[in-house]
This record gives sequence, C-alpha cells and structure tokens, in this order.
Amino acid sequence: RNLPIDEAAPEIVLRQLASADHMSALEPGETGVVYFFAPWCFYCRHSIANLDGLVASGRVSWASAVALSYSSEAEVAAFVAETGIAMPVLMGTEATARNWSVSAFPTYYVISADGKIASRSVGYSTWLGMWFRTLFA
Repeated sequence: RNLPIDEAAPEIVLRQLASADHMSALEPGETGVVYFFAPWCFYCRHSIANLDGLVASGRVSWASAVALSYSSEAEVAAFVAETGIAMPVLMGTEATARNWSVSAFPTYYVISADGKIASRSVGYSTWLGMWFRTLFA
C-alpha cells in the first residue's frame, strides 16, 4: 500500500547516524523531502547527491535521509562518506519501512509545508525529476 497523497505524513523521529540524539525527519512549515535509502543500493548511491543539489538550489528547504535495510551503522557511515551527502542521516527500522510503505530503494516523499505528502517516487531520479515532483508541494 502507498501512503495517500494529500494526507498527513507519518511522524518519524529516529536516532541520528553516529549519535545518541534523536531528531524528526520532518520540518513543519517548510517544504522538504524524506529520502529512504539502503547503503547497498546502486541507484541510491547515484541519486542521493541530486537531493543535496535540490536543497542547495532553494527549491526545497530541507531534506532528510533515512537508512533502511543495513547490516551495521558502519555500513551506513561508509555510504555517507562515499557519497559526501550533507543532509541529516537517520537510522530507520523495519517499523519505519512499514509506516512509510517503503519496499524498494530509493523511495522518497515530498512533504509540503503543511506536513502533507505532496508526491512519492521510487527508483532513480535526476535532479530535474526531483525538482519537478516538488512542484506539487
């Protein structure tokens, strides 16, 4: 099942990579993207930088990356180091994947300023593809 467009995004507070601190992946009042990835995913490795570019362009105010389907925190840390991403990385769980209907990688949701799901995409997206999906937010 997919999460319905124009419905409130589920709450998502998770532990940050390499920290004991928890944070929300959502920033109410601003448009952003929650990007679910697996560190072994070829397409994630090649598309996650497009998301950093989307934030840098000002098209969205924030982006959060949520790691799923990982074997260790070190595996996630290596992915982050290799890709050089700047956004916060949160350590997701199987419950996170269920709550957000993530069954393939990458999966990302555009969240509107009012906290609703504006669009969803699965698979590789170019910067332009991501930008286009934010038009609905």
